Formats: sequence, C-alpha cells, structure tokens
Amino acid sequence: ILGTEPCDFLGGGVMNRDVEQQVWQRVLGQSEPPRGNLRPMELEAMEAAAVYRKLSGQFSGKGREQLRHLHDMQLEMLACLRGIGRLSGCGGGKTAQIAAPEEPAAKALERRYHCARRAVTEYTARTVDGDFGIVFQHLADLSREECAALSRLLGSY
Repeated sequence: ILGTEPCDFLGGGVMNRDVEQQVWQRVLGQSEPPRGNLRPMELEAMEAAAVYRKLSGQFSGKGREQLRHLHDMQLEMLACLRGIGRLSGCGGGKTAQIAAPEEPAAKALERRYHCARRAVTEYTARTVDGDFGIVFQHLADLSREECAALSRLLGSY
C-alpha cells in the first residue's frame, strides 16, 4: 500500500535530516542537496541545442529526424531551467545563442553523450529539492532519453 510519507532506503519510514545529509555526503561529497546556480546547466543546454541544430543539417533521413528531436528536447530543458530560475527568484534573462564548436560529427555526438550522462547525475541529485524536484526528475528523464538517442545515432553512423 502506498503511503503519503517519504520512505527511507531500508525500512519505509520517514528519512530524517541527518540521514539525508549523510547520504549526500557519501554520494556527492556534499552536506546538502545541490542548489543554486542553474546557469551552467542552461549554457550546456544551449550548446547542445546548437550542436544538434548544426548536425541536423549534415544528416538525412532518420538521423536528421533524431537530431531535430534532440534539439527540441534541449529547448524544452532550457525552458524548464529558466522556469525554475524564475520561480525561485534566481533566474537570469535570455542570452544570445551559443555557436556549436567546430568538430567532426562523430566527435560531437560522443562529447554530447558524455555531457548528457553527467547531466543525468546532476539532475538526479537535485530531485530531492522540495520545490523543484519533480522538474529535475523530468530533466533527468530527458537526459536519459538523450543518452539512448545518442547511442543509437552513434551505432548507426
């Protein structure tokens, strides 16, 4: 039966603050869940969108379609991050677009995969945020989807 109380990792009871801090110290080497500046994540999403937009012009067929989908996902992630910033009172304004780095397509896809994998970790760590945890969970899910899509693209490239 599902309860309304958060569960601890072992017994299904409420996780107290001390246990939560110990978990964060072990997992991330931090005493609190990560908070604060979303700007690096925004910039990462902007760069990813630029890379996917650029690469979609170099691919055709299903590859182009997948890259356009990845581009749209980055725009969704960027909008979510900006929304969190605005809701938390820490949001900055929009910035100029970022240019995609000049590199071969395979290298760009590999680099984006590793960035997406790190983003999954970052977003997952923020899912405990009381106000925005559900949004960070959505962002982590999108980043997982991005990893799978990039693996498919690299496998068929």
